[in-house]
Amino acid sequence: MSTSWYDHDAAARLRRTLDRFPRVPVAYLPTPLDDCPRLSDAVGGPRLLMKRDDLTGLAFGGNKARQFTFSLAPAVRDGCDVLVHGAAAQSNQSRQTAAAAAKLGMKAVVIIPREPRSYPVQGNLLLDHLLGAEVRYVFPEMAREAKQQAIDELKAQGHKPYETSSDGAILRAVAYVECVLELCDQLDRLDVIPSAVYVCSGVHTVVGLTVGLRAIGAPFRTVVISPYVGQDEEVRERLVPVGSECAATLDLDLTFSPDDFEVYCEYAKPDYGVLTKTGLEAIRVVARTEGILLDPSYTGKAMSGLIDHIQKGRFRKDETVVFVHTGGSPALFAYSAELFQ
Repeated sequence: MSTSWYDHDAAARLRRTLDRFPRVPVAYLPTPLDDCPRLSDAVGGPRLLMKRDDLTGLAFGGNKARQFTFSLAPAVRDGCDVLVHGAAAQSNQSRQTAAAAAKLGMKAVVIIPREPRSYPVQGNLLLDHLLGAEVRYVFPEMAREAKQQAIDELKAQGHKPYETSSDGAILRAVAYVECVLELCDQLDRLDVIPSAVYVCSGVHTVVGLTVGLRAIGAPFRTVVISPYVGQDEEVRERLVPVGSECAATLDLDLTFSPDDFEVYCEYAKPDYGVLTKTGLEAIRVVARTEGILLDPSYTGKAMSGLIDHIQKGRFRKDETVVFVHTGGSPALFAYSAELFQ
């Protein structure tokens, strides 16, 4: 078994640092690393391994549950009693905010803009209600203001609210630094050195993976399929300060530049949350070869990007690629018209 492809001493030091951070028990960890041979055969590609962070357990799982193990620790420590989040109707983070609040004995307030996928109540939005969140529907242009208003109202009523996106945000990246160590242990047991790790991420998941891989000297990098339409270079530049903050939080002597982040925004077009033809094809092929469900906004588009890169000859068949499944499958039910064609 190969033991020299990353710095095990650096990994041990990093683990000791991470062990000093408080946690809250909202996720089932470690998550499996599944071999996907039928998917690999279907796309004519390298060996594909899937890191199953859709199986973190909290209300259908997902990457936010892993993040919350770290980022909600300050909320518990400080006696916060309400978790607040605001995002699109089919937000995975809103669902997991509601679930974490239920598990931790807190109240949840979720701000939802009125949009086509907020009616009828299904998918992630249905789960928000089922989990007991107070769901406040607002006009889209008022969403940000409404979230701040909710926080101010809760404070005036004597509550201690905690906003799950902004409060403790860098700890969400720290959680994925720890995921790197978990993944490397699993790869060691398989005696596999991958060529790349693919993930769909806006900020914190990819930052954590990038910082963790740099910290232990891994010989491969994270490839980011953005869920948002934009310019690759602009996204890379925005990730730099977050990477530096994450490294500083862990006392790592690392600096970052845009070149440390490989980002592709093209697979998100025409817009965030809009199911694409290639995304639909990716969802179907993964479901029908491995029995694994991807989602329309994130993992489906990320898999479509990976498949496109495979078909363009980026990887040889004797290589291995890891795909990080960040969850989101409940949103499938809100896309039934597009999926059932």
